[in-house]
This record gives sequence, C-alpha cells and structure tokens, in this order.
Amino acid sequence: MRLLLIFPRFKYPSGDPPLGVAYLAASLRQAGHDVEIFDATFVKRPLEALKKRLQETSYDLIGISILTSMLAGAAEVAKVCREYSDAVVCAGGPHATVEPESTLGLEGIDGVMVGEGEELIVRLAEAEGDFSKVPQMWYRDGERIVRGEPMEPIADLDEFPFPARDLLDMRRYMEIWYQLDAVKYGLRGTSIIASRGCPFDCAYCQPTLRSIFGKRVRRRSPENIVSELVEIKREYDPDGVMWLDDTFLLDKSWMSELCEGIREADLGLIWGANVRADVADKDMLAEMQRAGLRIVHVGIESASQRILDEVYQKGITIQQVRQAVGDAHELGLQVRGYFMMGAPTETEEELRATVRLANELPLDDVTFSITTPLPHTHLYEKTRHLIAREFSQFDYYKRAVYEDGAGVKARTLDRMKKAAYLQFYLGRKRLWRTVRSVLGVSGMRKMLLKVQRF
Repeated sequence: MRLLLIFPRFKYPSGDPPLGVAYLAASLRQAGHDVEIFDATFVKRPLEALKKRLQETSYDLIGISILTSMLAGAAEVAKVCREYSDAVVCAGGPHATVEPESTLGLEGIDGVMVGEGEELIVRLAEAEGDFSKVPQMWYRDGERIVRGEPMEPIADLDEFPFPARDLLDMRRYMEIWYQLDAVKYGLRGTSIIASRGCPFDCAYCQPTLRSIFGKRVRRRSPENIVSELVEIKREYDPDGVMWLDDTFLLDKSWMSELCEGIREADLGLIWGANVRADVADKDMLAEMQRAGLRIVHVGIESASQRILDEVYQKGITIQQVRQAVGDAHELGLQVRGYFMMGAPTETEEELRATVRLANELPLDDVTFSITTPLPHTHLYEKTRHLIAREFSQFDYYKRAVYEDGAGVKARTLDRMKKAAYLQFYLGRKRLWRTVRSVLGVSGMRKMLLKVQRF
C-alpha cells in the first residue's frame, strides 16, 4: 500500500522531530509498504501544501497523528484529506487514544487507532484499510460505533526498527534544536527514546500514559540503544542527544549497562535527560556524567507542597528538589527546571513562591507553562467542572483553560508567567548568559521561536 502519515504541527516549531510518526513509518517500510511523511512543522501554508500533495499523489491510507495541542490543526487536515483524497483516513496518537469517540466524530476521519501504533498500522495496511481486521480500531458501522478488541503492548521494544528520520527534515530540526544550549551555545543534536511507560501517578499525566503505553515500563536493551546512537552519529553527526523518556533514571542496573555501552562506543556524544527529584542520587548522576550526561531536566512544578500533593499528586518534596538540583549543580551538570503555573486553588502567593524558588535554585534554564488538564488525566477528571475551554483551545504555553473562579485569574496568570521569565533570564545571575544566547543568526532564530510561546 501507499501511505501518507501526517504530523499537523501548525505552530510552536520545535527542534524535537516527531519520533512517534517516524517509528510508524519505519515499521511500514520494513513491512514493504511505500510510506511518506507530511510534517507541517516547517511548512508556511500547510493546508495548501497538503492539498497540492494530495492532488499530485494518490494514497491508499492516510494516518493523522493527533496531540490535544494540535487538535484544531488536525481537524482541518482531516477535512482536506476527505476533500482531496479517496484514501482511508485514520487518526492516532495521544488525543485519539483517550478521546476515540470524539475523534471519530471529526469530519473526514474514518477510523481511530487506540494505543501504540507500530504493529497496528502495519496490520491495517496488510488488511488494505479494513478496520474490522485490526484490534484496537474504533470505526462506524452505520449508526453503531465498533470498538476493536484490546491487545497487549509489544513486550520487546527492540523489535521496532529505528525511527525513519530520513523522511523528516532533520537539517531544519537540528538547526533550531536547543536542548543542550545551556551546556554550550550552538550545539547540534536531536532526540531519542529509550523506554515507554511510567510507574508514577502524577495527576497531569496519568492514567493517559498507561492508556497509551500500558501499565508497565518497557525498556530497550542497551545494545539496541547504542546501535541507534551509532546510526544517528553516522547519518547526522550531532554533538549530542536528548532522551525524551519520562523516567530515564529509574532502573539503576539498566542505566549502568547503558552508560557502559555508550562509553565503549566512544561516539563523542554528550546528552541530557529528564530526572525525577526523588530518584536522582548523586552517585548515579556521576556515573551518567562519565558517559556523557551534561544536563538534567527536573520537573519541579511548584514551590507549594500543598499543590504538589493535593493537586498534582507528584510524590516529591521541595527538599528532594533542592537536594537533586544541588547535587547536579555540584557535579557541574547544567539543570533545567520545569514549572507549572495556574493550578486550581493556587494562590498568587503560591505562584510568587514558585518564581522565588526558580531564582533561588542553581538552575540554568527554566520553563514556566500553564497548568492544563489533558483529557482524562486525574487532573482533568477532578477539575472538569472548572474547565472553561474546549480541547481544541488548549495551549499550555499561553492560555489558561480554567474559569477565573478556579484560582488566579487568566489575565493575572499571564502577567505573572511573563514576569517570571523576565525575572529569571534578565536577572543579575543570568543576564550575560541570556545576551550571549541571542548572539549570531542561530541564537536569534532560536530566541524568536521561544518568544512565540511567551
């Protein structure tokens, strides 16, 4: 079959390529199918470009990846596909998985793929688009919605081929990649995933992650991961990579094996990783550092223990945050802190305390996002009566979704978020670093992209 996979990112370009779509493409190609990717990230007029593609090329099956933040764009894409193509149109991805019925209701969508898609998309292609022959497919049979039988996720992630990065504009992605900028400005790199799943129960992620990846954490073998690093180095020659795993440092035995494999491969790569404050012990960080770790990203979220416990169900303490950030700093690692602002019941004083914590800690970078209850997470279910926007309006960079009575008013929240960024990056401790970061064409380009989210 001839397939087109679409990633409808119409705003907020990122240096992180859509690896999920690239994994699907690789699986299809391995099975002998002809597959292309339409990635809207760098396309100026994506709908017009898609129309032209569909007019010039005939496809048998079209897959649209949908994140909640891209729902509005995905809906427009589905309409274009219906108008300009006779292909079977299928939706998948995180939003489609947790909201299959409403996704199936989008104009132009014939079926919805729930959960991980590598095996399912291949089976759908082999069935020539017949949804009834593929598990975990939702589709309409007249007025009735058919819900496909569930199946267990593939246990061995090593079975999947490496993402088909060659079908993406990797040059453009690497030009605006900034994950290691806190280490040294101008480093080129890309993203990689070593595992799937998360055992923790944070209210803003679960049970959505379990719906997509299953209940247990699955990890690729160190040998398989190192083989992908070798391929990335050979094909794109990056300076480093960023691990996108939610729980990268959890299994210390596995981590030690991976670090040993990276050192033996001697690729000259440095890297960054997401680390929970309660599992980031100093000895393990030091071992990771010897294998190339240079920056850790820590989900701090709030300076209010009440918010961490009662709203986010984070399972960490402020003291653990201080310890983890301090240990990383003492080792000479760079640290980026992630914070959320605008939780239900959060007060202005609690927000000010969060901003103070961000400036007190030895952080090199920060991200302040707007608390957004993604569909059917614990946070969404607990606070859905307070939500004042449709899913298509969700934007955790710039838009509050809760009604003003739920906590800090939207206008005040926006002002405090912007002030938090200015205070951090223009403060005396970091002003010179900020100035240096925008010097040169590359630095200015990255800064302009970040300002879009301000």
